[in-house]
Amino acid sequence: MSINSAMLAGVSGLISNSSALAAISDNIANVNTVGYKRSSANFSTLVTSQSKNATYSAGGVKAQTHQFVSQQGLTQATTSNLDLSIAGSGFFVGTEKPEGLTATDTRSFTRAGSFQLDNLGYLRNDAGLYLQGWLADPVTGTITPDPSDLTQLSSINVGTVGGTAEKTTRVGVNANLRSEQPVSAAANAVSTKTALVDSSGATNNYSIYYSPTGNGNEYAVEIRQAGVAVAKGVNTYDPITGLLTGTTLPGTAPNVQIAAGPPAVTLTQTQLGLNNKTDAVNSGAYDPATRSMSDYAEDPTTGVKPDFEIQIPVSDSKGGQRTVTLSLLKGPGPNEWFAELRAKPGDLDNNTNGLISSGKVTFTTDGKLASVGNLFGGVTPTAINIGASDPAVTNLAPPAVTPPRWADGLGIDAQDIQIDLASAAGGLTQYNSQSVVQSVNTNGTAFGNLTNIEVDDQGYVSAIFDNGVTRRIAQVAIATFSNPNGLKGVNGNAYRVTNESGTYSLKTPGQGGAGVIAPSTLEASTVDLSTEFTGLITTQRAYSASSKIITTADQMLEELLSIKR
Repeated sequence: MSINSAMLAGVSGLISNSSALAAISDNIANVNTVGYKRSSANFSTLVTSQSKNATYSAGGVKAQTHQFVSQQGLTQATTSNLDLSIAGSGFFVGTEKPEGLTATDTRSFTRAGSFQLDNLGYLRNDAGLYLQGWLADPVTGTITPDPSDLTQLSSINVGTVGGTAEKTTRVGVNANLRSEQPVSAAANAVSTKTALVDSSGATNNYSIYYSPTGNGNEYAVEIRQAGVAVAKGVNTYDPITGLLTGTTLPGTAPNVQIAAGPPAVTLTQTQLGLNNKTDAVNSGAYDPATRSMSDYAEDPTTGVKPDFEIQIPVSDSKGGQRTVTLSLLKGPGPNEWFAELRAKPGDLDNNTNGLISSGKVTFTTDGKLASVGNLFGGVTPTAINIGASDPAVTNLAPPAVTPPRWADGLGIDAQDIQIDLASAAGGLTQYNSQSVVQSVNTNGTAFGNLTNIEVDDQGYVSAIFDNGVTRRIAQVAIATFSNPNGLKGVNGNAYRVTNESGTYSLKTPGQGGAGVIAPSTLEASTVDLSTEFTGLITTQRAYSASSKIITTADQMLEELLSIKR
């Protein structure tokens, strides 16, 4: 009967408009919910089967509610580094528990990025979902995304990030050495020999000048008579006995030729005090092996005082602060200096005075290093290698030289440090101005504590330490869907996979159609209050109209029943 169908059509109108009102109410209630996607009720007709000439029978209406999941909300700036939004497609991957995840555990997807740290240091949003991502390798620090496997994702935890330190591996020195620095007596020491009788029977006084070559137990020797050089050469001495082991002085050992002749005039090495090192030592000559600037640093009553020093701060593998000193002594030549690199006395296990390496530095006539970037004439930048602390290692017996090694009590790792003297601004120069250090730059850091957590637009979660070190600890994963509007909504402003949505695709932010991360922002609700209030009015009118259908049909039925009276 048409009147009954009209009444039922009114009922369907009430039900459908109630659904529309429910959707509008949800929208208005969530106007401030982070990442909320508005819902809308769409109406469609219901038609009853009937012939063309039959009496018309009303079918009514049906409401279908849809949520616009793919609609992008506006981003709002916040003051928290852990507030995240996605600029573009994709969802954060979240789990309901942070640890012990298996393939069967439910994964939810959300745009609500208001994350905070829980009591264990995991990133969790206000709905209790734990943010998932790819973690950095604990040894190498590299992050390897694996988009093919959801189980490779882990809950991002920053609570386990402890303090960090980076050992120094490179140093840049910018300094000048005074070109007119007076030559140190130790760099050109003199020993006087009186009343020596030579092979011709003549008696004369001689002055023996000892100038170190920069190599231990080796001297450039010049013999002078009445201020005139009569012989020049290089003597090498045994590091244990001090006896002469080699010489380039003219003559046949054990004699030294002082005049060509004929016949040649000679003196013996013993007469001149050249047969052993004692005379050179007593003259006060500098020797990096036995009378060095490092010895002076350990005990000022011994060794040779340097003309200039450059302090280089060094961070060890534990973040401890060490000092490597470049000690310099003006040589007898106009463009040469003797140099030593040393650690603080006591910091090395193989050498109490801390000497690491030594040699001679030479400059060109325009004040530049003769060997670019190298202190001791090499072709590569100066580098020092200090071995790790190791109580099991014993020092080599002299004359063998034990490589530098950190003291056992320090318990620190081996360290290779490149000292850049040319690439640094200015580098090491020798000009006619005061010896001065303009700058010393190093790349190491002392121990630092965690001070902040930041996330960049590529989703990298980085730990910031108070020593300036930044360390990546994870990368946020983004999940995309072929039909995000087909996702099923669940509590906590999250979604689950359905047949209509299709399966997820894991991506790194900004890759393969996934949006980028916008840190310190939140995605606002897509609800427009003006639209919702307008919908309230139209829905209320439609609901009232549907109720009128029912009351009118009821009155008509009442009239029909009254016919029987």
